[in-house]
Amino acid sequence: MSSLAQQEFCISISDLAAFLKFTPAEIKQKAEKVLDKKIKSTWLLPEDVRILMLNEGYNYPKKVISIQMLKGGVAKTTSVLNMGLRAAMYGARVLFIDLDQQANLSFALGVEDENLPVWIDIVEKKKKIEECVRFIEPHVDLIPSSLNNSVLDRVLINSNRNWAQSVKAPLEKIQHRYDLILIDTAPALSATNTAVTIASDEIILPVNPDKFAFNGLRKNLSELQDIKKDFELDFSKKILFTKFDGRENTSHELLQQCIESFEGELMQGYIRTSADVKNSVRSGKSLFSGKSPVKSDYDLVTREILGFC
Repeated sequence: MSSLAQQEFCISISDLAAFLKFTPAEIKQKAEKVLDKKIKSTWLLPEDVRILMLNEGYNYPKKVISIQMLKGGVAKTTSVLNMGLRAAMYGARVLFIDLDQQANLSFALGVEDENLPVWIDIVEKKKKIEECVRFIEPHVDLIPSSLNNSVLDRVLINSNRNWAQSVKAPLEKIQHRYDLILIDTAPALSATNTAVTIASDEIILPVNPDKFAFNGLRKNLSELQDIKKDFELDFSKKILFTKFDGRENTSHELLQQCIESFEGELMQGYIRTSADVKNSVRSGKSLFSGKSPVKSDYDLVTREILGFC
């Protein structure tokens, strides 16, 4: 890895020290003792962090999380990107799966080759799932998307095979390699998203302070409840409040409405509005490579999904 890449995909010693409630000097000393090597940088590689975290008594989950929302513009892909990258910085082994044909997540991770195999190739038996996995950085892999996935819904519906298992069954072959599998989905009610739901242990639904987003959330929750009943599933649902603006009454009012309506499903952390959030997907850089105020928001949310709270 280049120096720039290392800073982009690694956690700083000061950030890790703040989480573990040590001083940076103490973390460096601990790392040198546990890893049996000199630490000359101000950041730590994901595998080194993993060893440290396990040594401190933290364990990594094994789960598939899909991020779904009917309405676009709720920071869905941005949230997938930054939660996944931060989880990897904490030592988790992460697989991103892009199932939105717009492929914004793939582009953000630097994968723009339209000729690469995508999920439709797995469904049509043209490729094995292992052949679709792209290495991004240590602890970060991706199964990309492209416009080729735009026919995925039609192929699933017209298939004579059990289309409902079209995500879960292939994933079972590689799931053991990862702690977190994060699936980015298109904003739609579709056969593809139903198959994603069946494969999910947890579903995160981002919602921003907008009445149309709340309508989409209620419709999404109703659909998920039907799928859960029809297929006898046992996934959990989490609502992530995004684009919170403390200067606007609407943000406070809708956050309060969210607390009152979905208290048991609302995530503890929420994401403030910031131009940095929009730019992270466009620029292909995580929020953690700079000094964005939203960095702490995604850090908290990531620790919540890892069970590190």
